[in-house]
Order: sequence, then structure tokens, then C-alpha cells
Amino acid sequence: MKAEQFSKGVLALDPLIRFAGVMEKSGHLYAGSQREGTEEQLKGRNSEISYAQSAYIVDLRKMFVPELGKLNSVAYMYDKVKLFNFPVKDHLLVISTEPGVKVDELSEKVFKYIASVENELSLYPPGNIVNPEKKEVVWNLHHSGISEELIAEQLDLDVNTVKMLIAEIR
Repeated sequence: MKAEQFSKGVLALDPLIRFAGVMEKSGHLYAGSQREGTEEQLKGRNSEISYAQSAYIVDLRKMFVPELGKLNSVAYMYDKVKLFNFPVKDHLLVISTEPGVKVDELSEKVFKYIASVENELSLYPPGNIVNPEKKEVVWNLHHSGISEELIAEQLDLDVNTVKMLIAEIR
């Protein structure tokens, strides 16, 4: 199951879900589905900043895993919306809901859905979301012997995306 289909499946879990999307741990959103008739609360650069901050916060919270256990989700409650981040494999599922959603009930639905599809999930972004110039840089760096991990770090990409791009370019 690809990220776009996964996002649509999450959106279908509850009528109070406004948006569901998949982003890399760098904060780059590359797949998402918005419920028809809903208006985006954050537009333009603000949504990008929100995604990047959420990814950073989830990554920071993972430092407490030895003491607190596995991080299951992070939630933000605002007057107009509730925002959720669920780590899924090497990615984050981001959800925006109406403010009336019950956090525990929604979280349980999401956890069950993730568990039911986890073995068939392929969340890595398609190569066509990376522009040709960045693909060329990936190839040149790889060809010069730089590790995939360092390429990912330098270009703000997930390491598995870098591996996929290298295989696609060959």
C-alpha cells in the first residue's frame, strides 16, 4: 500500500478527520488527503513550518524511549483543530481533526488501522517528487563514493528515499 492510499484509509476512519498525510522524518510532506469541504487552517509556508517542527519534536521525544517506552503519538490541541503525529516505520502520519474529536478514541482507531496494514505499507515517496536537479546531485554524490546516509543528511531526504533514487537512476 502506497502512502497516498494509506492517507485516504486514515481519512476514512472518522468523519472528524480533516486531513491525513505522510511525511518523512525530515518534515517533508509528500502524500496526503484532505476531506472535501474542509478549509486548510495553515496555508503556505506556515504548514511547512508546522510539519518541520512536528517532525523535530517527535524526533526529540524519542530520546526518552529508554525510560518511557515506545513513542506512540504526539498530539497538539488548539481551539480550531487537533493535530496528531504517529510514527509509522521511518515516517510520520500527520492528522488534523475537528476540535471535537475524542483523542483516545481516534488514537485507538489509528493504531488498529496501522497494525492492520503495516505489513503491506510502502511509504517511501515516489521518485517524481524529487526534482531532476536534486536527483542529479544524489547521483553525483553517490558516484563520488559518499555514503547514502550522508547524502540523505545533506539533502534533507530520508535514507530510504536516497536508496530508491539511486536504484531508479541506474
